[in-house]
Amino acid sequence: MFTIIAKPFDKEMQNTLGEITTTYHASELSQKDQSELPENIYVIEAEEAMVGYGVIWEYASGKQLIEKAEKDYFSDDEKYLEKDFYIDIKNKKDFVFIEALDVLKEYEGKGHAASFINWLKAKYPKKRMYVYTLDKSRNFWFKQDFEVLGTTAWMTYN
Repeated sequence: MFTIIAKPFDKEMQNTLGEITTTYHASELSQKDQSELPENIYVIEAEEAMVGYGVIWEYASGKQLIEKAEKDYFSDDEKYLEKDFYIDIKNKKDFVFIEALDVLKEYEGKGHAASFINWLKAKYPKKRMYVYTLDKSRNFWFKQDFEVLGTTAWMTYN
């Protein structure tokens, strides 16, 4: 059995993430300025232990995600490779961006990440979701019914 708990994404949580060495995003998230973090982080717990976490953003307009993507994901000389992203997102309203979804190494393969996505789909049943994927995680997103956005590393659901 697992639970997902919204916790404030404060300095204490950043310190907790800073101690985690077995996930992809923990170190990066632990060092970000508070202004670059959402209000909450969603902690995945099983048997009262933290087994993973998700960081999501709710955006009212595509412009907000475009600004974040240009700052965090696109280099100036490679923006032209992301044209499918720009075309898809520019007029979107009211959607969710999944910035991070990590499960601690010792808990991988037990369905926690998939359970988090199912929880997210139930929480936002009518909202479109976006995620910037890594090659090694693409199969996971395909299994969650996400689709590739044109020729980009971005994937979308709904």
